[in-house]
Amino acid sequence: MAVIDRELVARTAPAPVVDRFGRRFRYVRVSVTDLCNMSCGYCNPVQGCAATHRHKLSWDDLDFLVDVAVSDLGAEAVRITGGEPLVRPGLVDWVAGLRRLPGLRNVALTTNGVLLSRLGPALHRAGLDRVNVSLDSFDPERFARITRGGSLARCLEGIETARALFQPVKVNTVALKDGIVDELERFVQFSDEKGVEVRFIELMPVFDQKDYFHRHFISVDDLREELERLGFALEAEGDGPAEGNRTGYGPATTWRVRGTRARIGFISQMSHTKCRSCNKLRLTSDGALKPCLLMPEEVDLTGAIHGRDRHAVASAMRRQFLLRAEAYDPAVALGLPVGRPMQATGG
Repeated sequence: MAVIDRELVARTAPAPVVDRFGRRFRYVRVSVTDLCNMSCGYCNPVQGCAATHRHKLSWDDLDFLVDVAVSDLGAEAVRITGGEPLVRPGLVDWVAGLRRLPGLRNVALTTNGVLLSRLGPALHRAGLDRVNVSLDSFDPERFARITRGGSLARCLEGIETARALFQPVKVNTVALKDGIVDELERFVQFSDEKGVEVRFIELMPVFDQKDYFHRHFISVDDLREELERLGFALEAEGDGPAEGNRTGYGPATTWRVRGTRARIGFISQMSHTKCRSCNKLRLTSDGALKPCLLMPEEVDLTGAIHGRDRHAVASAMRRQFLLRAEAYDPAVALGLPVGRPMQATGG
């Protein structure tokens, strides 16, 4: 493998892409598949998610897209999502290839953990930096109900694998009104015992899931009040990552729980939007570029990617980032079908 001239890379690094609100494009979330080995209610609409069971973009296509984002637009990080990314064969080799890109500081993965005990070691050797694992309940029956048949034991096994291989490890918990309050103390204890950050994520009304959203939504304000009622004192760590923070590029507001090593994060896109600091673009598994989960705009990049039209891909990404509104429109997000199911968008 050729030796990378770091000084040359620094001299030829692309100019940052900064929009009119001062937001800098820093990372891209890439959905590598819309297939999943679970079927969570908040990820799939009630009528089911029509997964394609095929991939419009090859690994070479996705490699090209990330190369453009990093080399031409100055993105620093990639987060790999799905569906469930570990179900797509070839992921390990793709991660290893990404690590050869000069300027790419961080490669992270969001997973449900089911296959992590098997694939985690190879991903670690390939150069994966960080892992977020989804865990919505410690009650086996509630977990199975939310995931429509998922195994809590296998998810917890995946978290243990992540803890052994990656630091930091974050646990993503979609806050659902039915049951989450009863489990808050257990999540704090888990964070303290395992040394992982637990992040509560507000439910979002993507696609046509408006009824589901209204039935199950609970705000992070309600969760914080309950945590304080339980006697947990939260000490602020700041709003999202500082410039150059190596632990993440996402929108979580993180807190320490006084007297413990527990760290709790809140992602409050509905009640306290993080639009002012949004620094990312998303690529869906079928090649659509989405500037925002809660707005309908998207651009089909499949033709330009298949044709290896570097200028077209870079121009589309730059344009979509620069033309984003200051914030999403709640009336649109709550009133109209927006985008596609989360499984097909990339959570």
